[in-house]
Formats: sequence, structure tokens, C-alpha cells
Amino acid sequence: MHRTKPSRARLLVPSALAVVILTGAAAPAGAADGDGSAALNGRVASVQQQVDKIERRAAAAGPIDDLLAGLTKTIQDLLASVGGLLPGGVKLPPIELPKLPELPELPDLELPDLSGLIPALPAVPAIPAVPAAPAVPAVPAVPAVPELPAVPELPALPGIPELPDLPALP
Repeated sequence: MHRTKPSRARLLVPSALAVVILTGAAAPAGAADGDGSAALNGRVASVQQQVDKIERRAAAAGPIDDLLAGLTKTIQDLLASVGGLLPGGVKLPPIELPKLPELPELPDLELPDLSGLIPALPAVPAIPAVPAAPAVPAVPAVPAVPELPAVPELPALPGIPELPDLPALP
């Protein structure tokens, strides 16, 4: 199968290698003689596992490969969680899914000319004319509104004094 996605391994593997160098996991050969060699070996193994995971993710090329990669990751995570429940020193063997065989490339196929076997499409029938819409009748004129009579002025009420004007507010 051919790759359908661009390779991420070109970017991820060098960055993982940079992490190894910066965290001190890649030390000179003389450093392995000291007391911290077990811790150093543990860090190297951890980084190698991360690099392997990155390469496995980048290696998947198609939907079936993606499915197998997902199943492998799920099985490994399950084994890791079950392994945490086991007493110290007891390890479960890894479970490997079978690899798909490489498929040979298909030869180029030449298709026969089928134009003589397919009949021509019939012509599209003419669309009938749409009848004209009837004329809208004229709107009758609105009658004029009669004028209202003038309102007489109210007489002043006796006993209510005139209010003085209020001063302006500052």
C-alpha cells in the first residue's frame, strides 16, 4: 500500500533524539560505570519506547494499517495497566498483531471503448409557455377625512393660584 499521509517521522524522530540528548539519557560511555547507570538505562529505555511509538504511528499508511496501529496501542496500554497490578518482577509478554503481507502492484488496465454500447440521451422536451398573470384591479380612492371641529379653550379654574417659574439648576 502507498502512503496517504505525509511522514511525520522526519520531524518527530529528531525531536525525540533531541529530548534524549537534553535530558542526559545519552551520556558518555564512562558514565555507565557509576551508581546512576540503572537510572540512566531506565531513561534510555523510556525514550526508546517513545521513539518506537512515534515510528509506529508514522508507519501506518492506510485505513487498515491505522486500525491495526490503534489495536496494537490499545493492547499495549491494557498490558501496561494489568502489569501495574501484578507483583514486582512479574511481567506479561508483549502481544504482537500479525503484519499484513505486501500486496503486489496492480498492472495498468486498458478499458475498452464503450461509447458504441451506450445509446445517446434523448433531447429534452420543450417547456410549455407560462400563461400571463391576470391584471390587478385598480385600488379605489380613499375618501377624504372630514376636518375635526376646533377644541374650545378651557376656562381658568377659580381658586388655584398661578405657579411661579422655577429657577434654573446649577
